[in-house]
Amino acid sequence: MNEAGGYRVEADTLGDIEVPAEALFGASTARAVANFPISGWVMPDRFLTVLAAIKAAYAGAHREIGLLSPELGNAIAAAAEEVAAGQHREHFPVDVFQTGSGTSTNMNMNEVLANLANRRLGGEPAAHRPVHPNDHVNLGQSSNDVIPAALRLAAVLAWQRETRPALAGVLAELRRLANRHQGTVTLGRTHLNDAVPTTYGRVFDGWAGRLTRAVARVDEELPRLLALPLGGTAVGSGLGCDPRVPVRAVELLRASYGLALTLARDASGIQAQEAPIAMSDALAGVGRVLLAVANDLRLRASGPFGGLAELRLPAVQPGSSLMPGKVNPVIPEAVAQAAIQVEGLATACRLSATLHQLDLSHANPLLAWNLDTMCRLLGGAATVLARRCLAGLAVNEARARQSAEASPALATALAAHLGYERAAAIAREAELAGETVAAAARRLGVLPADQLEEILDLNRLAAGTDGR
Repeated sequence: MNEAGGYRVEADTLGDIEVPAEALFGASTARAVANFPISGWVMPDRFLTVLAAIKAAYAGAHREIGLLSPELGNAIAAAAEEVAAGQHREHFPVDVFQTGSGTSTNMNMNEVLANLANRRLGGEPAAHRPVHPNDHVNLGQSSNDVIPAALRLAAVLAWQRETRPALAGVLAELRRLANRHQGTVTLGRTHLNDAVPTTYGRVFDGWAGRLTRAVARVDEELPRLLALPLGGTAVGSGLGCDPRVPVRAVELLRASYGLALTLARDASGIQAQEAPIAMSDALAGVGRVLLAVANDLRLRASGPFGGLAELRLPAVQPGSSLMPGKVNPVIPEAVAQAAIQVEGLATACRLSATLHQLDLSHANPLLAWNLDTMCRLLGGAATVLARRCLAGLAVNEARARQSAEASPALATALAAHLGYERAAAIAREAELAGETVAAAARRLGVLPADQLEEILDLNRLAAGTDGR
């Protein structure tokens, strides 16, 4: 922004400050850049888009009601629409770790929109004429209400437009695998040890069920996020805001986004951020399911000779710089790491509740960044899991069945006919002799051969009572 090395001098209530000559922002943003060189992370694009859309809605509402002239209202709205369309992102340099209300980001937006509007009108951007960032762009608003409103709406959009569709891809692949492998017998495993036979259809279907319920939990949190605390201005008082304006602004936003947006009934969305934090918890739940699936994929695909080797994952890249031919479960490992990061961000969101003090929550930029990042991580992880792992996954059906046939756990089926202790003795005999439970039972003559064959039929045992 300052390629020529030049600066202009702007004044605010604290005095004069140098601002990069080509910057669309002004004094308040320049102070924030100097004050918060902490992470190098800036506010997410989606959040800035929504915040600009809120400014456009307010400008439109003020113009309609007559609190802004058509000239100023149109100029501010047009500037906001440019920013909402993704333009001028280089002029939003404020660090995520800033004042907890997000005032620096709100003023960054106000200054950029004021400068764009003034350029459009042929005015004096640096002198804030004819459009002033506070008096006109921020008219009837406060960081206290527009920032939490923007973070809520941005989080809903991130989930609906990015994360949820990606998770739907994972669910589609899991259901396809469940249908394909309804009758594929494998050894059940509990405590990492042999259990009774099951099917890979049941395994994949179980994963799909867990993920479906985790997705539903996020969906259940969305209605609370659709209640925007606009019009509350400072501490929820509504001071400086014509009560007609936020009503109209929400109507405009509702029409623009196609969401059932409403005005919050009280100041709770300014005092605290329980709804966004609850969404972060629900997103972490999705991450935990993906983590479990990724870990099971790694374990079930382990080998090909020293592990379970029941699943064959697509070979998407060489696994070792040293060992030729080695292929690693890189996609599940990447998904697992993303899920762990999501859990950490959710923990930070929960801890942000410690900054709910008196009449205002003081970690709004953190929440906005974390929620957006969580949604992006989950969406990206789900996309690669579906497309580059599950879509090409194969089951080594012979290996899976062999494990089920060889396990002493099959003795469980004999317990109902011989009693627990005698069945356990047959399991020990089979293990010591290095033979299957069926072979040991036949050798010992515990039941007629045809009855043993029926009792120990793998397909029947794996199908269980649900027929799968």
